[in-house]
Amino acid sequence: MRLLLLTARPELAVNSRFAAAAAALRLELVTIDATTLSAVVENGCMAVIGPEGPLPLPDAALARVGNWRPDSLLAVLEAIVAQGVATPNPPSAIRLGRDHWATISALAAAGLPVPPTLAGADPEALAAAASRFGLPVVVKQRRSRMGVGAIRCASRDHLEAVLDSLWRLGDEVIVQRWLEEGRESLRLLVAGGTVVAAARFSAAAGEWRSNAARGGAVAPYAPTRAEAALATAAAAALGLGQCGVDLVATAAGPVVLELNPTPGFLRLEAATGVDVARALVEDALRPRPRPPARPPAAPRARGRS
Repeated sequence: MRLLLLTARPELAVNSRFAAAAAALRLELVTIDATTLSAVVENGCMAVIGPEGPLPLPDAALARVGNWRPDSLLAVLEAIVAQGVATPNPPSAIRLGRDHWATISALAAAGLPVPPTLAGADPEALAAAASRFGLPVVVKQRRSRMGVGAIRCASRDHLEAVLDSLWRLGDEVIVQRWLEEGRESLRLLVAGGTVVAAARFSAAAGEWRSNAARGGAVAPYAPTRAEAALATAAAAALGLGQCGVDLVATAAGPVVLELNPTPGFLRLEAATGVDVARALVEDALRPRPRPPARPPAAPRARGRS
């Protein structure tokens, strides 16, 4: 079988792990810099054009869509899916999961626990509305990842200054109630409706963000049934076949902090000993309903002038 790996940065170590996993499974893995591809709509059909012409269709596609040109990469994935290629994370689900507000909205609609969250535009109005949460609060750019673009505000002046600055830059933001328990978080990696690996992340000294990209410590973790069920339900609520689900354990029970449709997993593998890359590759090739290819548009009848 032939698996296509779409990424904006083929040189990343995580992509080498995918290559090793595919080799161990005796699968053909084709890794392509998705920024070199173009999606095209022509004569009512969608296709993908590469440097050497139309892209040969694989059996399945695995898209690693990060913060670098996400809309362009999703356009390419949409064109691939439109041709009937299966993928664990549909473009619409990735787009949903990369937007904090859209994620929170979808999780809340599914009845899943999330932090109290606000979205708005005007800085003064948003700061006033955030007073219902008390201080501190956390301001997040809607498409931030790895703790970048997340700012904890401990005073009203600080909150208003942050909101005003981001508003002037044109950034869309959300404001969330600060969870003191968030200095420790749980990362559960879901693939195919199952938690395949889990770890506890603890914030570094002097840091409030618990993710490993900010220096947090990582330790293996055995999730409870409730935590595993919450993680798989969160993935299903967004339509994601593969994702990292970040939970925070509160006195009222676990809360879903955010989801990552393209989770890093090197630290997770190192901490747990689980071959996460193999689990993701196997899941990408798991039999699933193939999306119907879009038929060519019928030719338009020409009327007489």
